[in-house]
Amino acid sequence: MSKQQTDKPLIKIGKEGTGVSSILFFLPSEKSYAPIAAYFVKKDQDVPDKKMEYIVHEDGAHFYSEQLKQNLITFSDEDLNKFGFINSSKILDQIKSFQYDALVDLNQSMDQPLSLLALELDISMKIGFQSPIADQLYTLVIEPSPSGFLEKSYETIERLLGLV
Repeated sequence: MSKQQTDKPLIKIGKEGTGVSSILFFLPSEKSYAPIAAYFVKKDQDVPDKKMEYIVHEDGAHFYSEQLKQNLITFSDEDLNKFGFINSSKILDQIKSFQYDALVDLNQSMDQPLSLLALELDISMKIGFQSPIADQLYTLVIEPSPSGFLEKSYETIERLLGLV
């Protein structure tokens, strides 16, 4: 992103341009991506007037802060059917009990259970990273930063959601 682009006023998506008020984040569980995602969600979790919940495979939960865990939904391989779909009614009911304004998938590689869940959820704004099936999953697709730094891509997401 060039300096010129960052000086433009922010356009916040949502009713009356105030950004979204409730966000469901899909978090990566891979060691190579989770620490950066953990930093991103930790610094945004105290944004006033925003409800944020997170879902991650239990193998990756340890990458995320204790503060975050009160809003963290985890699933295990036991919660998946043979096609890789989350079939635990407890988990699905917990996710579907709230109407989210946005879904943000922070996974850099396709996570089959979360991709299938994204297809099922009725959330009007779905943001995720470019992948072979991104156009079927998301309403907004983020291209990886040309510099290769995930932080730049995460900053783009923050601006889209009105978190900054």
